[in-house]
Amino acid sequence: MIKRSFYYLWGSQTVSNVADIIYLLSIVVLVFTSSDSLMTTILIPLFRLSSQVLSGLVAPIILSRFRLNRVLLFSQLGQFVIFTLLLLYLWNAPGQKSFFFIFIMVFGMSFLDGWTNPARNALVPRLATGEGLMRANGMVSVSDQVVKCAGWALSGIVIVWLGSLNTLVVASCCYLVAAIVTSFIRDPLAQEEVRSESSDPSSDEAGLAQEKKGAYWKELGEGWKIIWHNRRIRSLMIVDSVDTIGGTSWVGVFILAYVTQVLHQDESWWGFMNASFFSGMILGGLLVVGLVKRLQKNSFLYMLGALMVYVLITVVFALNTIPVAALVLFAISGIPVQMAGIIRRTLLQTSAPAAQLPKVMAGIDVLTNLAFGLSLLFLGWYADRFGMVQVYLLAAVMTTIAVLIGWFYRRDFQENEQVDHPTATGAGI
Repeated sequence: MIKRSFYYLWGSQTVSNVADIIYLLSIVVLVFTSSDSLMTTILIPLFRLSSQVLSGLVAPIILSRFRLNRVLLFSQLGQFVIFTLLLLYLWNAPGQKSFFFIFIMVFGMSFLDGWTNPARNALVPRLATGEGLMRANGMVSVSDQVVKCAGWALSGIVIVWLGSLNTLVVASCCYLVAAIVTSFIRDPLAQEEVRSESSDPSSDEAGLAQEKKGAYWKELGEGWKIIWHNRRIRSLMIVDSVDTIGGTSWVGVFILAYVTQVLHQDESWWGFMNASFFSGMILGGLLVVGLVKRLQKNSFLYMLGALMVYVLITVVFALNTIPVAALVLFAISGIPVQMAGIIRRTLLQTSAPAAQLPKVMAGIDVLTNLAFGLSLLFLGWYADRFGMVQVYLLAAVMTTIAVLIGWFYRRDFQENEQVDHPTATGAGI
C-alpha cells in the first residue's frame, strides 16, 4: 500500500534533485570562469562534503525532536532562502566576486541538505507498507537516476543557452516548487503521536520535562547503538562497507583513468560510459518495480545474487580492452548494482521501529560517507601503484567477500523471523 503523501514526497525530492544539479553545475561554471583556477573550483565539492558530514552528525537530534515532514520543509525552505541570497549577491556583483561568500552559502545549503536523505529514507516506510515499500524505493531510485542522467546531460546546454545567472534563477524556482509540494506531506506516525498526547492532558508537561532532561550526547549515540546491537542492520552495514571498498572504483575519476589507460580513448568516452551506467541503473530500478512480488520473498538472497552477477561482470570488465564491449558491460553492471541497492535500503527500513529509524538512517549516512571517503583514498593509491585493471579485479574480490559475509548472516533474514513492523512505535530491537 502506498499513501498519497508518498507521491508528494517523491515529487518534491525529484524537483529538489533537479535544482541541486542545476545549481551545482552553474556554480562550478561560474567559479571556474571567474577564477580561472581549478584548485579554487575544487573547494566547492570539499565544502559540500565537509558540511554534509557535519550535518549528518547532528541530524539525530533534529530528526528526533521534529516531525520528518517538517524537517524536510524547513530544509527546503532554508535552502531556498540561502540560495536566493546567493543569487541576489551574484546578480548585484557583476565584477569581482567574493568566493569565500559563495563557499559559505554552499556550506549552508549543503548543511541543510544533509538532513534530507535520512529524513526521506525514514519517511518512506511510513508512507508505503508491504509490497508497496520495495516498489516505492524502486520508484525513488529510478527517478533519482533519471534526474542525474538527464540533468548532467542537459544542464550544460541550459547554461550555455541562458547563462549561469539565469540558470540559477531556474534552480531557485525549483527549490520553491519543491518546498510547496513538501508542505502537502503528512506523516502518519506524527499524527498518531498527536492523538495519543491529546488523550493524556499531562503528556505535554511530562514530554517537555523529559525533553529538557534529555542529553544531547545520548541522542547522538542512540542511532549508533541501534546499528551495532541490531543484527540485521549490523550485518547489512558490514556487507555494504566491504562492498563499498570496491564499489568506489566506479567513481568518475577512476572511469576516466580506465578509459584513457585501458581503452586508450579520449575524454568523450568518459561521458558515454557514465550515460550507459545511468541507463543500466534506471533499468535495474524498473525491474525491481516490476518484480517486487517475487523479490519480496527471500529479498536478502536476491540481493546477494545481484552482487554475484555484478562480480562476474566486473571481472570481464576489468580484463576487457574493447571500447564498445566496455560500454555494454558498464550499462549491464548498473542493473544488479541498482537492484542490490534498492533491496538493501528496503531491508534497512524494515529492520528498526519507525520511531528509531531516523536516527539509524542518519548514522548510516555518516558511515557510508566515511567508508566512501576512505575507500576513495585507498583506491587512488592502489590505482597509481597497480593500474586500473587491478583496481577492478580488487573490486570483484571485495564484493565476493561481502557476499560471503552476507551468506554467513543469511539466517537473520529468513522469512519466518519475527521482525518489528516499521510503523511500530514502542517495539524494541
